[in-house]
Amino acid sequence: MNLKKRQNLSDDHPVQILFVWNYLEWGGVQTYFLGLMRSVSQKYSVKSVLPNGSDKKILAYLEANNVGYDFFEGKLDSAPAVTVIQKIKRRYNDFKTNFSLAKHLSKYDLTNSAVQIDAAPWMSFALLFYLAAKTEVFVTLHTALPEISFLRRMWWKLKLAILNRFESFHLNASNFDVKKSLRSLVNESRYRQIEIVYSSFNSREIEKILIDGANKREVSEKYDLPESKIWVCNVGQFIERKGCWVLLEAIEILQKQRSDLFFLWLGTSPLDKNTVEKIGKYNLNGNFRFLSANEIGTQRSDLLTLWNANDIFVLPSLEEGLPMALIEAMALGKPCIASNINAIPEAVKHLETGILLKPGNAKELAKGIGSLADDPELRKKLGENAQKSVFENFEETITGQKMLRLYD
Repeated sequence: MNLKKRQNLSDDHPVQILFVWNYLEWGGVQTYFLGLMRSVSQKYSVKSVLPNGSDKKILAYLEANNVGYDFFEGKLDSAPAVTVIQKIKRRYNDFKTNFSLAKHLSKYDLTNSAVQIDAAPWMSFALLFYLAAKTEVFVTLHTALPEISFLRRMWWKLKLAILNRFESFHLNASNFDVKKSLRSLVNESRYRQIEIVYSSFNSREIEKILIDGANKREVSEKYDLPESKIWVCNVGQFIERKGCWVLLEAIEILQKQRSDLFFLWLGTSPLDKNTVEKIGKYNLNGNFRFLSANEIGTQRSDLLTLWNANDIFVLPSLEEGLPMALIEAMALGKPCIASNINAIPEAVKHLETGILLKPGNAKELAKGIGSLADDPELRKKLGENAQKSVFENFEETITGQKMLRLYD
């Protein structure tokens, strides 16, 4: 017997949708949430709930979109947990953070609210159980499940089975690769109910940047970049999963062959001391630069303007969902080189809307970058095809309308 919805939402009060996450790092998921907030705000009241101490940059983005926000105390720890003691501390911190978040959300009128939360059912089971008993809960998974042991899979399956007993628990996926990975964890009926709600981009933002054009000279002067070179960029967190070290190896290879390339990594947060020291060990000949969000500028348009001045976008990820950075690069008309993994081929078609390469291979990545740099006609073709494809399939209103129907 299914656990029924706690009650129908009242027609006497406006329904509020709370967009919630419990960690300080931010990136594609928050951009995804912002798109949903913009799309549904004409019908529903929207608000963000996030940890105290969150980056001022993401707060500025929320304010620019007229989204109110509220803080709770606590945050998940993203640092690697290797030893048994570290893992125990991590579990305890997870429990404290989710308990604090549940307590904070209980202050809201959950009878007339729904919660869109970035939380994995197997990691935040108790929190999601509590919320599903109180209100409508929407979870959209962005990355396919990793390979796990049989016992862990059975444990995760049990947790999902319990949550799925609530009619108020709604599990969706941001790409087909994620949905496919859930096939063995849910029954056939629930599997069919998982909707694919793709990552999307704000066409108004992109079109304004495209109309203004890419003034490489002004951008190069503003950020002290070599105007005469071909710029190759990545946008996102500088972490191993994003293929940062593979890219630096590829740059080392290319330095021995040519001198016309310059590489940019546009990140959300400044690099820590250990990462800076590790980058320094690569022979990059001054042709690599990392710029954090604070260095780029206070407005999102600063990032897009800098991004638009680049010639090639590269995404050498080792594990990935369907990242917002890739979709936005394609929308800007940038020729893209990306890893042929997970959901990336759902957007990039090899030699049609981009170039797909095997992940983790620095030599192949260097070869791909070099060949695209040498072929301006191919760059133009791939960029135009990519732009047309994402405007037809990944534009924000398309995703927003689908999610709006689910909220309704």
